[in-house]
Amino acid sequence: MESNLTTPAIVIFTTNDCAGVWNDVLLGIEEEGIPFLIQESHSTDVIHNAWLAACQSPLLVGIGCSREKLVVHYKNLPTSAPLFTLTYHQNSHDRRSIGNNAARLVKGIPFRDCHS
Repeated sequence: MESNLTTPAIVIFTTNDCAGVWNDVLLGIEEEGIPFLIQESHSTDVIHNAWLAACQSPLLVGIGCSREKLVVHYKNLPTSAPLFTLTYHQNSHDRRSIGNNAARLVKGIPFRDCHS
């Protein structure tokens, strides 16, 4: 699947309007200066949604999320092997770090530690 977007952005596929639940992740992406685009998905397979989002993103990085789980994927990884998986029960520092790291993947710079 090739990208059909022209705007360079991390694509985020959400289910059940859950983007607000993951605001810390969005803030982490924004802190790194990388734009993102949120789209609603009808599929509940978060890992597959993340991979599809990565395929649609000109930056090759995608995120899939539900209310309970968030996955960061890279287009060049196998569909079943996401880069990061996060549950909502993790603290806000970890959620923000995952956002930072999704953006850092785009920038090609080292990841931040996700454990507080």
